[in-house]
Amino acid sequence: MTLIFIDHKFQYELERLFRNFFPPMALKLSRDRADAVGDYCLTERSEFPGGVSLSVELVCAGKRYSMSRTLPGETPDKEQEREMSVLLYKALREYTGHDLPWGILTGVRPVKVLSKLTDEQALQSLLVSPRKLAVARRIEQVQKPLELSIPANSFSLYVSVPFCPTRCSYCSFVSHSVNQAAARLDEYLGRVTVEMKQLATISRHLGLLPDTIYFGGGTPTVLSAQQLKRLFAALEYFDLSRVREFTVEAGRPDTITPEKLAAIKEAGAGRVSVNPQTMNDSVLKTIGRAHTSAETEQAFLMAREAGFSVINMDLIAGLPGEDFDSFAASLDAVCGLSPENITVHSLSLKRAAALFREGVDSAEGQAERMVDYAHRKLAESGYVPYYLYRQKNTADNQENTGYAKPGTESLYNTYIMEELQTIFAVGAGATTKLVDRSTGRIQRITNHKYPYEYLDRFNDILENKRQIFGFFV
Repeated sequence: MTLIFIDHKFQYELERLFRNFFPPMALKLSRDRADAVGDYCLTERSEFPGGVSLSVELVCAGKRYSMSRTLPGETPDKEQEREMSVLLYKALREYTGHDLPWGILTGVRPVKVLSKLTDEQALQSLLVSPRKLAVARRIEQVQKPLELSIPANSFSLYVSVPFCPTRCSYCSFVSHSVNQAAARLDEYLGRVTVEMKQLATISRHLGLLPDTIYFGGGTPTVLSAQQLKRLFAALEYFDLSRVREFTVEAGRPDTITPEKLAAIKEAGAGRVSVNPQTMNDSVLKTIGRAHTSAETEQAFLMAREAGFSVINMDLIAGLPGEDFDSFAASLDAVCGLSPENITVHSLSLKRAAALFREGVDSAEGQAERMVDYAHRKLAESGYVPYYLYRQKNTADNQENTGYAKPGTESLYNTYIMEELQTIFAVGAGATTKLVDRSTGRIQRITNHKYPYEYLDRFNDILENKRQIFGFFV
């Protein structure tokens, strides 16, 4: 299929929308009308006196679908882009015979977008389904008091530990096998400590205090108990007197030990994650996980015995080898353990993931049913949705949703996802996000992506972090 763009700048949004109907798909992009041969989709914008014309022509499998619209010449570009997206959506709906649950929305943060619109605008202008709009509105209600609770002159601290025991077949994140990185792991911990010290100095000069702390990955518990203690020791550079929440993403059950949990607890963390992704042992094997569902349960109980009163567990809808009944059984088993938070992700097939390269079949077509079941089951079990985000190439155009028992919502997850609070981030691939709550202005400072690049160009990172002064002063 060739996607053609003539005389407009809407390529990014239209490509994303197209791929939402056909993820993942080989797609040729062109700005040449001569490429309108075979299977193609031609999108065109043309001006005439006093107005602008938008059109979409989709030719596929011998069938042709055409949509067009004229607008006043003074119509803003953003509105023209939205109208063109609606035309493309309608053409693709005619061809495929189905709607997308999120309509023409393609971004990561649909709740943030929808919060600025009425229900009628969301349903009619963005073509969002009533079901997804209802979830978004429920999340808005939960998030409002969390937003109002953000202290003045505060920030959240994120520490990246981009290492895992092995790489899961669905994963496209920048994470490395800890065995491959062992030679420079101590160096990495040392650099992260230096970066944390610099941020502590900057925050003191600016009169900012940490509000939440989040150690994520990767899998932080791939580190030994002693290495974890070394990393946590760098928190002493900060004034921790106002910290309301401290989370460590323990993650893989096969990395969790009593000694590591004790180190996490001693550092002051009150929240951990134990993430099975599925409770089906055959699916675990398929996706490259080196643990069983029984070991997941043991790790969960170990965390409880260590004194953690808030535990999160992740599941993924749409994994290869997982059908609806298997997913439902996994969710039922996790609900039986009664963690405070449960996050339901939808499988996203990324080009960097082994599943994409190997062409392994996923449970696409059942993911929507799985997600809908999760929403019903978790509501019945006393959980409420409190944050939501979307990724590219997601099975059945679904989303990732965090659920919590009331009063146990993750402040960090809410603040970073809705861009409500400044995030100071350290480590490879970490993005510092500076937020001016009075104006809505946001600036990002991104660290080098790969651990080796992070180490070899570390001075660049320290220099980039000095931009923080310019943002706040």
